[in-house]
Amino acid sequence: MKKNELDKLIICKKCHTLHRKIRLHQGTKARCRLCDTVLYRDHKNLIDTTLALSLVSLISLVIAFSFSILTININGIYQSLDMSSIFVTIFEHKQYLVGVMLAFLIFLFPVSIFVSIVILLTLMKLKRSGYLVKRLLILVAKLLPWSMIDIFFISILVAMVKLFDFAQLELGIGFGAFSVILLLNLFILKRINISDIWEKYDYIYGARGLATKND
Repeated sequence: MKKNELDKLIICKKCHTLHRKIRLHQGTKARCRLCDTVLYRDHKNLIDTTLALSLVSLISLVIAFSFSILTININGIYQSLDMSSIFVTIFEHKQYLVGVMLAFLIFLFPVSIFVSIVILLTLMKLKRSGYLVKRLLILVAKLLPWSMIDIFFISILVAMVKLFDFAQLELGIGFGAFSVILLLNLFILKRINISDIWEKYDYIYGARGLATKND
C-alpha cells in the first residue's frame, strides 16, 4: 500500500479498529463504529486556538513558578510554599536526583513543550521554515509524555487534604496559575491531537509535508 493511501486510514486508540478517513463537516467529529471513541475532529481555527491556549499556558506556568502556591498557618507559625522553597528543601536534604528529575518533569519539559508549540504554530501561520516546524513537532511529540504538571498539582491537593485537620491554608497566586494550566492541558489533550497539527503541516507545506531547510 502506498504512503498516501496509508494517510487516509486511522486506527482507533481504544479498540484498534482500522477506519478510512472521510471529510467532515465544520465542527463535527468522527467516532469509532465499534467503541464510539472520537477518532478525529474538524477543528475550526485549529492553529489560532492552539496558539492562544499555549500562550496562556506558558504565561500561567511562569506565574506559577514566580508566586506562592500555598501559605500554611500552624498555631500562628506561617510557612509559604513556592517552587523555589520546594527545590531548596529537596537539595538541603541531599535528594539531588529527585530535585533534578522534578526540575525536568515539572519545569524544563513543560516550558520546552509550550515554547516549541508557540514557535511552530507561529511559523505555520506565516507558512515559513517548514523544516524547523517539522523538527519541533517531533520534539513536542517526544516530550509530551514526560510533562508531569498534572501529577504534581494532584500531589499538592492530596497534601492539602491531609493538612486541613491541623493547619489553616491560604491559597496563593501560584495555586490559581497551576489550576489554569491543568484545565488548559485537559482541554488541549481532549480536543486537540498532535496528529491534527501534523495534518495542518501537510496541508501548509505540501501534500506529503516535504519542506526543506531553506523554505
